[in-house]
Amino acid sequence: MVEALWDGDTVHDWFVLLVAVLDDPAGEGHLATVYHSPGKPPPGTAAADADRHLAEYLGVPFHFASPDVPDNDAPRWRTPQDPPEEP
Repeated sequence: MVEALWDGDTVHDWFVLLVAVLDDPAGEGHLATVYHSPGKPPPGTAAADADRHLAEYLGVPFHFASPDVPDNDAPRWRTPQDPPEEP
């Protein structure tokens, strides 16, 4: 599945991460980062459009819990799991 989620920092302000949520092996892979550009749609709108089209193309679900309001605590499709520690 393809998911968009908010993140932010003091340099770039709010931006959206696009990730592939993987089942086997479980985890996620970074696809892209969408930053705000003056005169362009807000990053949430641009990311939602790009992610939705990508998910449709791949035939997988798309999830973006908060496309209109930056929220790095918005619910995820599933909670990311940390890999097991090596003995």
